[in-house]
Amino acid sequence: MITFFQKKIIFMIALGIIILALVFVSVIYPLVNKIADYSYRYLSNKEILSGLSKRESLAKELRNDFQEKQDALSRIEGALLGAEETVGFISTIESIAQETGNLFEIKTASPSLLTSEGEPFLFLSVVLWGDFSELLNFIANIEDSPYPPYRLMEIEGINIKRLLEGDIETNLEIKIYTK
Repeated sequence: MITFFQKKIIFMIALGIIILALVFVSVIYPLVNKIADYSYRYLSNKEILSGLSKRESLAKELRNDFQEKQDALSRIEGALLGAEETVGFISTIESIAQETGNLFEIKTASPSLLTSEGEPFLFLSVVLWGDFSELLNFIANIEDSPYPPYRLMEIEGINIKRLLEGDIETNLEIKIYTK
């Protein structure tokens, strides 16, 4: 038979188990649920922060790339001949012709034309008289530094005719890209 003392011990153990169960249900279980919820929020926020960090680095990269493109664009803009610079540019070509020992004449000048891509340009048809080495010097000088700063241009056509004693007549078609 179970004595009073044994009943008391069993009752105390049962009461302790019930109190532990109540503490677990009322305190520990909600804490575990809160920890699980915070853990889930932490992981989702970590993913969001990671995405924001990637976006921020991409934005910095794009900003740097944009700045590089702006710098390149400003250099290109400087290489295009402005309408107000046309007369000075033609004078420079005439000076280069004189410096290289060529006689120079402009046959036609057609400003404000457009390429097939819609880019504006100035078209010059010029005639040079001199010898072959003077012609080469002239072409090299206008292609290397035709006008400060360097200008975007291309020689589209060249026609050379032999004259007397080594002299030649050269017809050049020059396209100078403009703003």
